[in-house]
Amino acid sequence: MAKTSKPVRTRLAPEVRRELILDHAAALIREQGVSALNMDKLGREAGISKPLVYNYFPNRVELLKALLLREVERNRQNNLRLAGLNKSMDALVRTTSRAMLEYVRERGIIIQQLMLEPDVAEVLREIDAQHHKMYVDYLSKQLVKEFGIPRQIAEPTIDIGLGLSSAAGAYFDQHPEDIDFVEDLLVTMIMGSLQAVSKGCSSGKLKKRSVRKVAAA
Repeated sequence: MAKTSKPVRTRLAPEVRRELILDHAAALIREQGVSALNMDKLGREAGISKPLVYNYFPNRVELLKALLLREVERNRQNNLRLAGLNKSMDALVRTTSRAMLEYVRERGIIIQQLMLEPDVAEVLREIDAQHHKMYVDYLSKQLVKEFGIPRQIAEPTIDIGLGLSSAAGAYFDQHPEDIDFVEDLLVTMIMGSLQAVSKGCSSGKLKKRSVRKVAAA
C-alpha cells in the first residue's frame, strides 16, 4: 500500500507571518467587531497556535495598536500618492473619495472602530496629529490657489470637510449597494461646499472672527 504523504507546512518569514496575523485580525473585526477579537480566536482563524500569536504581539492591546498603525499608514501613503497624481482639487476629491469607499468596502470602518478603544487610540495621538497637520496644510494651499479662500478660513474648511468623508464612509458601510452614488454624492457635497465658502469669502459675508480668551477671575 502506498504511503500517504503528510502535507508540508510552509515556513513563513517573520514579517510575512506578522502581516497575515494582522490581516486575520482585520477580517475578524470586520465581521464581528473589536470586542469579539481575542488571541485564542485569532490563532484559530489564522491557523496557528496561541503561543505563536503571542510571539508577535505580547497582548491584545498591542496587537490592536499595531493594526491601527498599519491601517492608518496605508491610508496616509495612498493619499500622498493620489495627491501627487492629481493636480486639481476636483480630481483629488474624486480619487480620494473613491479610494476611501473602496477601502471601506474591503475593510469596513475598522480605523474608526479601533479609534473608539482608548487604550488603542493613544498610540496615534502624536503621530496622527503630525500627519493630519501636514495633510490639512497641503489641502489648504490648494484652496488658496484654486478658490481664493484665505488661509485662515481654508484650514477649518478642510478640517470640517474631512468629517464629511468619514460620515460618507460610515454610511456606505451600512448601505453598500451603490458605491458610484455615494461617491458622486460625497464629491458633490465637498465641491459644492468649497464653492460656497469661496463665494462667501468673496462677498465678505464669511469672515473668521478671533475669539478672545477670558481670564479666570
